[in-house]
Amino acid sequence: MKKLMYLLALTAIVAIFATGCSSADSQSKSDSGSEKTETTDVKKELLHTQMDFTADFSPNYAPIAAYQTAVADEESTDDVIKTTAEAAKKAADEGAAKLADYKLESNLPDEEKEAFTASLDSLKAYFEEVSKAIDASETEPNLDAAQTQFDTFQTDLEGIYKDAGLQVPDMAAALS
Repeated sequence: MKKLMYLLALTAIVAIFATGCSSADSQSKSDSGSEKTETTDVKKELLHTQMDFTADFSPNYAPIAAYQTAVADEESTDDVIKTTAEAAKKAADEGAAKLADYKLESNLPDEEKEAFTASLDSLKAYFEEVSKAIDASETEPNLDAAQTQFDTFQTDLEGIYKDAGLQVPDMAAALS
């Protein structure tokens, strides 16, 4: 009888131990699943934010890209350059003004949202530099300072996308 009691006690201990391990493993799997869901949610929200952002600022960036193309094309006439310069200057001024009051509408986590918002300062500076360069010379603008600001904007966004495990978009192409 004593052996039977020890055997029952040992069986109960093994059963309790097995149940505890199973519960811990289940909790670990559950935590891992929520982490994957959270990462997926950040990726989806980042892509959604990018789509909304590019839709908001494509009308401001596209005329500048067209102007740069016209200036680089040796066959462009002065009239074409002047017309595209006027459109680019207007778009740059409007883009800078829009960014001065821009509120990023996004459900990104606070850290990513703050980083994305901080990168917008460089884009605003880009628009301002484009406007200055066109004021200085419509037919032969020096857009080096503007390009430096755009490169900074692109670099700032790279960290956000890499941290989320996404391929970094070419924002010049996305905005064009």
